[in-house]
Amino acid sequence: MDDRLLAQLILAERLPKNHAAWQPLAADLKNLLAGAGGESRTVELLKRELELDEAPVLLVDVHVTYQGGFAQIDVLVVHAAFVCVLEVKNMRGEFFFDAENFQFHRMVDGRLEGMRNPESQLHRAVKAIRKFLEVPVEGVIVLASRSARVVEKPAAYPVVALHYLPFYLEGLDKGGKLFDVEELSRKLGALPKRVFRGNVMAQYGLTAESLRLGVTCPDCRSRSLGRKNRKWHCAGCDGVFIDAHEVALQEYAVLFGEELATQFAYRLLGVEDKYLLYRLLEKSALQGDKRGKRWIVPRRELLMEYFGAIYK
Repeated sequence: MDDRLLAQLILAERLPKNHAAWQPLAADLKNLLAGAGGESRTVELLKRELELDEAPVLLVDVHVTYQGGFAQIDVLVVHAAFVCVLEVKNMRGEFFFDAENFQFHRMVDGRLEGMRNPESQLHRAVKAIRKFLEVPVEGVIVLASRSARVVEKPAAYPVVALHYLPFYLEGLDKGGKLFDVEELSRKLGALPKRVFRGNVMAQYGLTAESLRLGVTCPDCRSRSLGRKNRKWHCAGCDGVFIDAHEVALQEYAVLFGEELATQFAYRLLGVEDKYLLYRLLEKSALQGDKRGKRWIVPRRELLMEYFGAIYK
């Protein structure tokens, strides 16, 4: 789960439903969750059913610098006999790849929709990773939804249903060790992580003032908690929590960065007492050289746990 998806999950909980940006945000989040779900099922299937003499390395959501920007790779399979880019599409409908004009349409619920061509996305990703690794690279479009059917196939790349993918990849292994998997993996592991911080808020014209601040109830997911007797209390479900503020701090870090102004921390956590604020931030947002500033200690695993049920 990358920071872009985390940011949209956070905004979906903290942005009022009557805000003008809510509908486009919800639509984009639905698509992101569908894509992430398709990639997750793809990796799980390959780990379970792909049979090769040597285990491959499976990398998800790889970003490679390419032509002044980034090429995004859904799933990259690195094996001693082949390297393959998987362009995973978790969409339903009938798919039409226009091999003459290189356009893409899908028919869903009787509507014909024009969309970005997955073949051109895949081709760009293949070229980028080929240039970066300096090895031959394969590519395949994977249909993760069982409600997807290809009517007109693409010009240059194969399309396979998810359940057929292990068989297809096994066919790429012609024997022999062509690549040093450890070396390629080390090179890929050194890639800088693409940072989305800030532009997600700007995309929807949002600021901190647009959001519901406070510590969110882990059960209700829509109310801010109050602090009493060293614990967080929810007036809606009567839930009581000890460290719920830790998630709020991590949410802030994803949306705005690790630097936290002490004055804003009062509003973020919904407290007024400076001694209480000090205790809450003591281990999670460290003091530095700048007066009135703290730095949040990254703990993304808290957000993974908090949003895990939605993500799956």
